[in-house]
Amino acid sequence: IERAEYQKLLELVESEQYDLVLTEDLGRIVRRVYAFHVCELCEDHGVRLISINNHGVDTARLGWRDAAFFASYFYEKENQDKSLRIKERLRARFLAGGALPNIIFGYVKPTGTKTDDDLRKDPVAETILKEWFRRLDEDNASYSEIADWLNTQSVPTSQSCRKPKWDCHLVSQITHNPILKGIRYHNKRKSRRINISGRYKTEKAPPEDLLERHVPHLAFFDSEYYDRVLAKLDARNAKYRRAGRGEADPCQNRPKKRVRFPGQALYCNICGRLYVFGGHGQKDHLVCSGAREYRCWNSITADGPLTARNISEAVFAEIEALEDFDPAFRALVEAETRRLETAQAKELRENTRELSRVERELSNLVAFIRRGDHSDVIREELARLEHERKRLQCTIASPQEERPPLRVLPTAEEIKHLAGKAFRDLARESYEFCRQLRDLTGRIFVCPYRPCDGGQIVLRAKFRLRLSGLLPDKWLGEALRRPLELDMTVDLFEPPQRIAFREEILARRRDQTEEEAARDLGITKTAAQRAAALDRRMQQLGLSDPYVPLTEPPPDSRKMIRHLHPRYRFEPLEGHEAL
Repeated sequence: IERAEYQKLLELVESEQYDLVLTEDLGRIVRRVYAFHVCELCEDHGVRLISINNHGVDTARLGWRDAAFFASYFYEKENQDKSLRIKERLRARFLAGGALPNIIFGYVKPTGTKTDDDLRKDPVAETILKEWFRRLDEDNASYSEIADWLNTQSVPTSQSCRKPKWDCHLVSQITHNPILKGIRYHNKRKSRRINISGRYKTEKAPPEDLLERHVPHLAFFDSEYYDRVLAKLDARNAKYRRAGRGEADPCQNRPKKRVRFPGQALYCNICGRLYVFGGHGQKDHLVCSGAREYRCWNSITADGPLTARNISEAVFAEIEALEDFDPAFRALVEAETRRLETAQAKELRENTRELSRVERELSNLVAFIRRGDHSDVIREELARLEHERKRLQCTIASPQEERPPLRVLPTAEEIKHLAGKAFRDLARESYEFCRQLRDLTGRIFVCPYRPCDGGQIVLRAKFRLRLSGLLPDKWLGEALRRPLELDMTVDLFEPPQRIAFREEILARRRDQTEEEAARDLGITKTAAQRAAALDRRMQQLGLSDPYVPLTEPPPDSRKMIRHLHPRYRFEPLEGHEAL
């Protein structure tokens, strides 16, 4: 019932611009009780619905309700009975050697094969699998290392596998497939329908439903050796697992983004992917997740504590420098307020229209129940519609209660006070600090830069500071969202001496020598000479900033070499545009 075509049909019927809905069978539109709802919706809006093969389903004639109701009932019953027959047939076929799954690497399925007796092992794959498990057992190789080895040897995955190359997940799947020791399983998972949407989801089946079949002619390893290697692998990888078997997931129903700043806030400007902790083995450094997957060449890491300090100090400095609003700014706010009022009125009309539709469906369900009919699906739908009606009623009433007719602009001092109140007593490593600062900065894009005279590649952060997030008044904050936005660029590094002291060196050179200027600033004479050389280079290039952005990996860098790996393939996220 979440299909776009079905929702489109309901919209066309409610538009009352059409006279007829003609269908071969009522089940071609939708099944279960929703088929009956479609008929009633057509009747409410003066649209005639005719189902050719469901005799009597014609909303222009008397008695169509009984015909539509029984048609929906028989569709549901037939589907349930057919599902049970198919499951029983599959169980019987599996026990007889049939119900063959997709063939994994190492096996050959001849044309016309119906049972596992006709399957055979690939003699070429046997040598590969022996070496595969030897590396896992004796060399303590990881799944990724096995995948790299298989790709180097140009080993194909399998005929039924969609992946053209091996990866960690595929290696792990095949390693844990018990057919390698001569055992087939069936009914490890089952599907369950979510009634509210009509979709199905898979979940683990109960142990009593599991079927097992021994196929010793398909075994590559004896059971004892296979179980020992897998036990060793599971013990070695246990530290990466959230919980053991049979234990509750400690992260279940808990937000997974409770990280310290700048976690879940930095994004690579080259490929658009998220920066994650653990860059190059350093737990406090962040690196582009695309570079880790060999999909981006930007492999420069960001120092987490330094990034948090620089960005937070830059944000607080901008707040402290905020000036009071002038009359022109007030005019911008009034214009933005008028725009929000128009949008609010449109949303109010849409919610009112949706509330009328929900109330019509509720009245239809109440009439259905009053006739003495009973259905768990109907009662679930009734509860859902009541909840939806309550939500819409609250949505329609809330703006009128919360929004006063006039807004008073806060002063700059009031905004500074709100900022101090929001971040007071919050440690920079805490999740609360991270959440507050992310509300102000939004997505922070990280861009690689390099000095115009060469040298170490560094990172700069670009983002839009949204000071309206400090305002407790929701509506005033929305009105001030655009006027209080500011583009910011923050360095995520400590500049070298030739760049940090360049301007001071040039200013002192008017009255001092390089040696005297360097001694007064506490730097070496070489650093002062390099600062002067950097300034001459900037003048030649016509630059005011010593750093230039990188749009491709530099050929002379000894650290940014991710793009030279055989697995590298540059793939930016779809729709991402670099700043």
